[in-house]
Amino acid sequence: MSSKYVPSSNTAAQNQLIQWINEAGMVEGSRKADLFRKIIEVLLHQAPEMITVYMDNIMSYVNDKSNDVKKQVIAFIEEISKLHAEHLPKVVSHLQVLVTDTVIAVQKRAIQAASIVYQSALQWICKGGANITDMQFVWEHLTKLKLLVLNMIDNDNEGIRTHSIKFLEEVVKIQSPGEGIEEEFSLDNIPSNLPFINRKSLEEESEHIFMLLVKFHNSQHISSVNLMTCMATLCLLAKLRPRFMPRVVQALQDLHTTLPPTLSQSQVNSVRKHLKMQLLTLIKHPSSNEMLPQLTQLLLDLGMTTQELNKAVSKDRRSKRVGEIRNGDAPAKRFRVDSPQSNSQGSDSNSNSRSDFVQYDDDSQPVTKSAVTDDTLLEGVSNVENVVSLVMTTLLNHLPNEMPLGFITSYKPIPNAGSKTQKKSLAKMILALIKDEPAPVITQPTQPQPSLSDIAAKIPLLREDDEKTTLKNAVAKLQESTKADKQIENAVSKLMEETRQEYLKEEEKKATEKAIEKPIIPQTPSVPKLKQKVKLLKLQELTRPIPKEIKERLMLQAVGRILRAEKESAIGGASQIRSKFITIFASSYTPDIRDLVLDYILDDPANQIDLAMLWLYEEYAYMQGFNRLPVTLQPSKSHEKHDQNYNQLLCALITQICERGDPTVESSKDVLLRKIYSESPLITEEAVDYLKHLVNENKVPLLAMEILEELCIMRPPRAHKYVAALVCHVLNETEEIRETCLKSTLKVYQRGSEAVKKVIEKHALLYLGFITLGTPPPELFGSRHASRPWSDELYKLCLNLVMALFPLQEEIIIEVARIYGFAGAEAKRCVLRAVEGPIRALIGSSSNPAMRPAFQALLDECPRGAETLLTRLVHILTEKAPPTPELVARVRELYATRVSDVRFLIPVLNGLSKKEILAALPKLIKLNPIVVKEVFNKLLGLQNPNDEQVPISPEELLVALHLIDPNKADLKYIIKATALCFAEKQTYTQDVLSAVLQRLAEEPDVPVLMMRSVLQALTLHPALAPLALNILQLLVEREVWTNKVAWEGWVKCCERLQGRAAPAIAALPPAALALLPPHLAPHPVPHPAHPAPHPVPHPAHPAPHPVPHPAHPAPHPVPHPAPHPVPHPAQLVRQDMPFAATASPIEPLPPGMD
Repeated sequence: MSSKYVPSSNTAAQNQLIQWINEAGMVEGSRKADLFRKIIEVLLHQAPEMITVYMDNIMSYVNDKSNDVKKQVIAFIEEISKLHAEHLPKVVSHLQVLVTDTVIAVQKRAIQAASIVYQSALQWICKGGANITDMQFVWEHLTKLKLLVLNMIDNDNEGIRTHSIKFLEEVVKIQSPGEGIEEEFSLDNIPSNLPFINRKSLEEESEHIFMLLVKFHNSQHISSVNLMTCMATLCLLAKLRPRFMPRVVQALQDLHTTLPPTLSQSQVNSVRKHLKMQLLTLIKHPSSNEMLPQLTQLLLDLGMTTQELNKAVSKDRRSKRVGEIRNGDAPAKRFRVDSPQSNSQGSDSNSNSRSDFVQYDDDSQPVTKSAVTDDTLLEGVSNVENVVSLVMTTLLNHLPNEMPLGFITSYKPIPNAGSKTQKKSLAKMILALIKDEPAPVITQPTQPQPSLSDIAAKIPLLREDDEKTTLKNAVAKLQESTKADKQIENAVSKLMEETRQEYLKEEEKKATEKAIEKPIIPQTPSVPKLKQKVKLLKLQELTRPIPKEIKERLMLQAVGRILRAEKESAIGGASQIRSKFITIFASSYTPDIRDLVLDYILDDPANQIDLAMLWLYEEYAYMQGFNRLPVTLQPSKSHEKHDQNYNQLLCALITQICERGDPTVESSKDVLLRKIYSESPLITEEAVDYLKHLVNENKVPLLAMEILEELCIMRPPRAHKYVAALVCHVLNETEEIRETCLKSTLKVYQRGSEAVKKVIEKHALLYLGFITLGTPPPELFGSRHASRPWSDELYKLCLNLVMALFPLQEEIIIEVARIYGFAGAEAKRCVLRAVEGPIRALIGSSSNPAMRPAFQALLDECPRGAETLLTRLVHILTEKAPPTPELVARVRELYATRVSDVRFLIPVLNGLSKKEILAALPKLIKLNPIVVKEVFNKLLGLQNPNDEQVPISPEELLVALHLIDPNKADLKYIIKATALCFAEKQTYTQDVLSAVLQRLAEEPDVPVLMMRSVLQALTLHPALAPLALNILQLLVEREVWTNKVAWEGWVKCCERLQGRAAPAIAALPPAALALLPPHLAPHPVPHPAHPAPHPVPHPAHPAPHPVPHPAHPAPHPVPHPAPHPVPHPAQLVRQDMPFAATASPIEPLPPGMD
């Protein structure tokens, strides 16, 4: 990155770029994204000549963990393709990687940039001038990129599908002929001489993609956002490429007749509004002349008036199209008026009754058709819009000011208005008027026919599966469905008539009896009354109550009609009132009505979930006493009943949604369950237990646990009741469920109240207590497996929760230690292994871990049996920090009073005094060799990351090992310990060993292993031979031959020194010389005849000088040579010895020492 790559004028920009790039590598988050934005801005607009130098630095962040940084890299690739396309071979492969990124936001931004890069790359390839290999490389990656995005049109994410549609729009626009549009880049601009691009294949591919977009547009499961995006794409392609216009218009017609059933009413309104807007843009386009009738009809169906159409379509285009029709160019195929598909979808427009296409000439007068018949007129009269338009035109233009006399005399009310017969008669009258013939006489039917409005109100709505049902079939179905109603009405009427007749008979009978009982008195003239009292009519005296069975049947039928009137209520604006009626009926009346409403909701729970929630709230209001109890319910049992009703309804909704195998419900099961559990006013225990059941039976277990987590977080007052159903799954046999439950439990613990934390801690300690049992409890196996013995996996199950809580609640270590004391050996081993991670995590976040309150409490009151756990805890506390004086004092106190295991002292060895260490040394060397090695590393300072002050030097340690009483520790442990010391050659150098041997030689009693150590020292450092010779001479003065073990070592040392040992051998008395091996004995000296042998005292009773027998003369005393001074190790001169090369560093035990 030196300055030779750029002109001198850009030195400041280069330095700034270098600074930003280096800083971007060290920062994170939004700061890093801001730096990248500055880098890209400077590179592209201020120093473009530096792009080649720093491009690799920017491309290296394609896999950065920050999404904002990845988006900046995408923006850089996009700008490079537009401004500096020659660099495309270096960046196009990175864009392909970003399109397949795991982050949705990055994917969408990469697909958005791919549209621009695709066009820019094709333009760069078509210009030529670049290397043919680079152009082919770019085209191959563009082809792969196009295939990737094409497959993303079925992605689960709605945003990715939307961006994929826009990318495919760009591909179709580029890979299809321009049809005279020179401004746009199209297939015509691609040269035919490129060997790796086939224009015909590109055109076929664009046709295939266009058909794919049309198919996706007409899909029955498309979302509203994707539908409107695809609609806009097709309309844009139709305007830019007129050859697609007929197929686009046909697709829009299909959409209008068959909207996707998954859309809600508000989405349907939005889609139709968007469709109307797109149709207006199409009808204004010059290339839509051929499709003008179809577009006009669609706009009329969508509720657009003729005046609005005249404004949208210019007068010249309308005149031209009318002229084509007059010259014989028949308009396109007209839509069928009674198309059943138009009735299959409810909308806010009058799509169920379409009007014929109306053409207007220059004077805006309708063009009459060549042949007018009864059928055509009947079809026109059957259209409500035509009738309304005709009536309004007549009222506005042809209504006289005064009523004509002829109309007054001849007018008679039409009894069958709206019937088919009346429509036929009206059509004949209009036909006669058109042909100037006399009007036919209309015969009055004997019985009045129902009006058109009555028939329309009674026609049942058509479902999606009854699309082919005609109006005639619908009326027939209505007649069949009303037979039962008529029978009930007849029965009620007959019953009422019988009641009235019986009442009249009884009144007549009473009047007759009164007339017989009273004598006939002759009438006397009297003044007539001016007014008599009128007897009031009492309905109760004339009627009888309807039987209960009939009343319940009538109520069911009434509720059924209200349930089926969903679309009518929406059109009339009475949806809320209808929902209120349904919820009141369901919550206040018989179980049959409840079942009817529940079945209606469960038939389509995705669309009726709001009604279900209203019903739940109605039941809750009755249960809590917010609403006054209805008369239909018994006051004595009302509270119990409504409590039960609410619970039954909630559980019925949940269980039916989960267990009903309907494919339409399966796709929205998770959304429905979340809505019910999150929006219900109260979650009962049975509903919570059902979530536990879903997890235990492995039916959507992850969804059930997510809902439980949301309940615990979003409903704090009752969270302590819900959390028990969540935390119990930490013992689940499926690992994924356990991990998910553990994460959710920790999240709830961190955000929950004290009551929630107590419940979680209670369960954690309960599961921890399982390890003290002899056999695993049934909670660890569930219902699918039989009991089995304890294993490490089962122990881990019991420890998972408590170990996860330990970093959040460190006081729980006291309970862990208490239960640890009652556990078995295997359980303790698992606890020791599991507790390390949490303790280390807690120590890592603390500045003074040894003085944490929980650890201090455990040190103060260690439960019985938990000494090993406490030892492990102290080990971990002193790994990364030296032991504090408080910790050392507490450990020393526990060791003296409670803990007798010497391993308890190992973590704080460097904090003890030299005396305490030497006192514990005999016990320490008896431990496991690995532990002894760790102890010696601590004492020798080999594992001292904290630069602790070592209380004992290496010299003192080795001397202390030699001076250990064999009664306290066997020789084999001492030998192994000294061997560990000799193995540390970096610590026990020649100087250290020389000092050790001198101190051992000065001991009043010869240590047992001193001569063995002398031999090992000679093996490791042959230069210590003079020191060894002095030690031998010193031992002669102490009569070493009287100590069997030391004498054997003395002899072996002489053998090792060979000729150098002559002075020491010469200093031996004759009694000692007699004990030497033959190869070490000096030349024989003549003695008196039969000299008495010198007795050798037993090592157990050493004598300072041998006493000769009186009968034998004493041998001549051999003068002791003066001992040589022991030289300083630095003054020792190394001598080449033949045995030094083959000697072993560790000598075997001498004879008699095993």
